[in-house]
Amino acid sequence: FSLLTSVFLAREAIASPPAPINTEKVNQLRQDLREMIAFARDRVFPSLVNIRVITVQYFDGKEQKGQAVGSGTIISPEGYVLTNFHVADNGKKFKCTLADKQEITADLVGEDPLTDLAVLKLNLKELKDPSLVLPAAKFGDSSELVLGDTVMAMGSPWALSRSVTLGIVSNTERVLAASDDEAGEMRFDQDQRTGIFNQWIQHDAAINPGNSGGPLVNLKGELVGVNARGTFFGGDMGFAIPSNVAAAVAARLIEQSE
Repeated sequence: FSLLTSVFLAREAIASPPAPINTEKVNQLRQDLREMIAFARDRVFPSLVNIRVITVQYFDGKEQKGQAVGSGTIISPEGYVLTNFHVADNGKKFKCTLADKQEITADLVGEDPLTDLAVLKLNLKELKDPSLVLPAAKFGDSSELVLGDTVMAMGSPWALSRSVTLGIVSNTERVLAASDDEAGEMRFDQDQRTGIFNQWIQHDAAINPGNSGGPLVNLKGELVGVNARGTFFGGDMGFAIPSNVAAAVAARLIEQSE
């Protein structure tokens, strides 16, 4: 082709209208995604609880009471709730709001600061209907997560009503070892870091204070992580404890309490 012919063909290509959009196919894909998200949401959302904690600490011989909030997930029909250690830490009284807005108390079963996990047990006798079978989330295999997988973070941000946010997995083996890591530090006994045995699942589903202890959920509707950390200064990073760690620790804490 001559240069003039090449220029003419290039102009024709630019001027050519784009291929028509298959609106029906686009709408079907949108509907399929919506149904997939709704399916996963509905398998876990009913087991989500809001946790209100009355804390007691002692300084200079004086008792000081405070309040903390967080989220948790019912993991068994017997009423066991999985949450973070830093949510339950120093807790003396625990009140949990269920999906149907019932508020009942719970007792601390056990806690493990090195993985930043804790287990509570709901006082089922306080239910309006004690025969009610509680919805319980199922653990998924966190080792199957890959970069780019879609996940949902559930919880009660800023102590507000329950919410769901959507994002993707950014890193499956994030290690936060430095004292100046980007997620900040959480400590217990004033000089030790919590969660130091974790390789975190990093994701960009929005989490905020109050989301701590809430579930990270895959599109199968499985619990694949426990949200514990976030960056609250303009970043879009959340960090969750892998479900394979959480399931093993929860089972051990429950077993030791029986």
